[in-house]
Amino acid sequence: MHEIIIKSRKKAFSLFSGHRHSSKHGEGLDFEELREYQIGDNVKRIDYNITAKRQKPFIKVFSEEKELNIIIVGLFDYKTYFGSKVLKVEKMLEIISTLAYSGIKSEDKVILNIFSKNNILTKPTKKAKVISANLTNVSLDVMNTQIDYKEVLDSLIRHKKNSVMIIVSDFFYEYDFKKFKKFDTYCVIVRDKLEENPEVLNGLTIINPLNNKSSIADFDKSYKSKILANDSRLIANLKKHDIKYLKIYTDEEVDKLRSLFG
Repeated sequence: MHEIIIKSRKKAFSLFSGHRHSSKHGEGLDFEELREYQIGDNVKRIDYNITAKRQKPFIKVFSEEKELNIIIVGLFDYKTYFGSKVLKVEKMLEIISTLAYSGIKSEDKVILNIFSKNNILTKPTKKAKVISANLTNVSLDVMNTQIDYKEVLDSLIRHKKNSVMIIVSDFFYEYDFKKFKKFDTYCVIVRDKLEENPEVLNGLTIINPLNNKSSIADFDKSYKSKILANDSRLIANLKKHDIKYLKIYTDEEVDKLRSLFG
């Protein structure tokens, strides 16, 4: 646990800098430049002194450096207690930790909503030590742990509109993400390559992480077909609602996150 968090803190990079800058025209913002008036511009922004000197209308353009609200969601249940080399739940914690420290590095407010055996629901913070304390309390012992995905995901809608919402999960469930259009939403799909190609496990003894019962693996082609069908519906749903997504396997580096926010 501690090794994952320390590694993630060292790896934190500026993922969210591209979200911060936007040009607006209004009060209370930092002056950026003057430019020639264009049809449709707010006439209240006209600088009459410069206009008089140059004999044509110029307006003031203001820039705003937005302080983001970054909500990082983790869904840890019994299905994430699987991995050929690294457990999915461990990779998910590494991803969440990296995202959280990257948010802190960008001087944004970070909110953790991690649903597991013990839920971690934090208030907005810009302090790394607060993030560290809460990440340390995340339980990776998710055997026998079940989540009501609809109830949990529906509960996230209460968050502030236009926040950055990042959901980290294996997404082996169906959910309509229509309501998440109010956020700048990203989904990080965490998988192990073996669970997408389980035939190689046939004949081996496996343990069901929901009930701890052991059995001999006997996966047929229908299992893989169900996964492909699930993922096809998932991707169609995310694309329909303009939600960006990225799949990371347990044997891949979290640096891959750069491609999601680039």
